[in-house]
Amino acid sequence: MQHRTLRFDGSLLFAAAALAAAPVLAAEVYLQPIATLTAETDSNLDLDPSVKQEVQGYLLDAATIIGIATQESNTIFRPRIVYRYYPQESADNRLEAYLDLNTSYRTQRSTASLVGSIEHLDQFNAELTSALYNDVNPVQPPPDTGKVTVGATRDSAILDPKYVYNFTPIIGAGVSGQYQVVNYSPAGDTSHVDFDYYQARAFLTWTYSQTSDVSFGGYGSKYEATHFASRATGSGATMDLNTTWTPLLSTKASVIYQHTNIDDVLPTPLNTQNNAWGASVAAIYKTQVDQFRLNAGRSISPSGGGAVFDVDRLQFQYDRIFGPRLSFTGALVGLRTHALTANIAGDDRKYAQTILEAKWKMTPTWFVQGGYQFAWQKYQYDLTSGINNRFYIQIGYQGLGQER
Repeated sequence: MQHRTLRFDGSLLFAAAALAAAPVLAAEVYLQPIATLTAETDSNLDLDPSVKQEVQGYLLDAATIIGIATQESNTIFRPRIVYRYYPQESADNRLEAYLDLNTSYRTQRSTASLVGSIEHLDQFNAELTSALYNDVNPVQPPPDTGKVTVGATRDSAILDPKYVYNFTPIIGAGVSGQYQVVNYSPAGDTSHVDFDYYQARAFLTWTYSQTSDVSFGGYGSKYEATHFASRATGSGATMDLNTTWTPLLSTKASVIYQHTNIDDVLPTPLNTQNNAWGASVAAIYKTQVDQFRLNAGRSISPSGGGAVFDVDRLQFQYDRIFGPRLSFTGALVGLRTHALTANIAGDDRKYAQTILEAKWKMTPTWFVQGGYQFAWQKYQYDLTSGINNRFYIQIGYQGLGQER
């Protein structure tokens, strides 16, 4: 059986190193350690529609936010490890690792940024999207298939660089890119296809008011499976509109059109062309005690299902601070995936997850948190669906972080 390690594009690694090594004269460096111990019970951990066995589990989660801030730059790293232990289902026991990165550098006329992540996860955690937003890395994680093989893992990385140069106070130009790599272990399974994905984009921006700007761009992309002869090359156009309505409310609207050439052998040979579109809206509203976040729309995304998919997404999260000690989070994500070609329509699915949780601070750094999570999934040609009810409670420590 052929295996491979994650391969990274050299130019993107150079960009990451350059941004992270931006001038640090008079830099502020801070650390925020975070650790939790969780006990949970699940009615159907793997969302298996045929086997529904209640299991109990324990999670040990340790992370550190490492920040470096200067007048021109801001960099955040978040390494994290999680150990999952299920006494009744030892095949689901797993040590997982994450690394999130968010760095930016500004001059009088230009901005450069890089966000991304590297993950080694169990499939039941990697292939089922969480309703919660990632506060360090805003880029959507590598796409999931919803299919879970007990004891299997997924290694993935995503890097998203961007550079903008302002010729005048209202006119600018920029380039951006995205690189994704996803590897499954064991490899070679046709339901979990290793792939590389590249995208490069160039765009012009016009700041037509003090609160709004619009950008127009074109891009090219390439999806290539590793162990099978499956590839898709795309080209398209994008338009983005950013508006800051008030100091508390901002929105972003995007439209995308893509022409794709597809050359596939799974499950049957296919050589064709496809025209697809996408549109989305994002909003954030934040006060001293409330925060609302919303993403809704359609994207064109690579997938471990062996091809490129349309992905309809609705994600919403509400955070509320009731006082110095008590806070609440409610989150929802709903997905509907649809293959661009009919030969893999059997992987089309619907998925939803909701989370309700409350957090009580016993001291400024120690807390207790508990919650409920509901997950549901159904494939187009399955008569039954998978449902999981998860209840959990945790005790944790969170450092005070950056001083304001």
